[in-house]
Amino acid sequence: MRLRQIAIASLNLNKCERIINKELKIKTAYRDEEVEKYGLNNIVCPIGGEFLEVVSPFVANTTAGRFIDKNNGSSGYMTIFQCHDSLKRKKYIENMGIRVLNVFENHGVFINNQFHPKDLPGSLVEIDSVTNTNYQEKYADWPPAGPNWRQNIDEEYVQGIVGATIATEDPEKLSKLWSEVLDSKLLVENNCPSIVLENANITFVQAKSDYTDLVGIKIKASQKRLNIGKNIKMLGLDINFI
Repeated sequence: MRLRQIAIASLNLNKCERIINKELKIKTAYRDEEVEKYGLNNIVCPIGGEFLEVVSPFVANTTAGRFIDKNNGSSGYMTIFQCHDSLKRKKYIENMGIRVLNVFENHGVFINNQFHPKDLPGSLVEIDSVTNTNYQEKYADWPPAGPNWRQNIDEEYVQGIVGATIATEDPEKLSKLWSEVLDSKLLVENNCPSIVLENANITFVQAKSDYTDLVGIKIKASQKRLNIGKNIKMLGLDINFI
């Protein structure tokens, strides 16, 4: 299982784009018209072989809009994973009693599965697969980023997403659930549980007031970025550069 994309929800897409470009020196590779049917606009920006997405509602009463209201502003919204066969994984997860929120298939090439956050809390989880590609390759095919994302990669500052942090009332319980859902090893160090994926770790920490769900990401960075600073707060997320 590979962590492939992190999505942030925010009301001001243009402002988010400027902040991301300034702090991470990455470019927008794609704006997906398909998300408009959900009342959203978006940008997708490559970070090496992974992606940072921002979704922004343009109509009232969207799920993302309600999420932004609940969190009083921009915040981490989705963790998106890629595996070899997401339909097989979906069947297993459904047998655990976790409901599927949304399923999308693009001509049998890109298969998208989202799971209900009431059954699988911590972040809106999506598990996808792409046929005829080796998902383990750094720059493996990823249709949600459009046809030309590889030409838009800029690794001057950042080269990949290597971790995410979920804040929850019960880190031990939720980490065990995510570990089974993602078919990944669970480690506990200093009373802090983490799931070990093929390219990243998902760490679970104790929730606090205004500090819950997807609260941070870890990014592999160049020395040039590290010289500026190893930690920033950006669009509701704690960004840790390593």
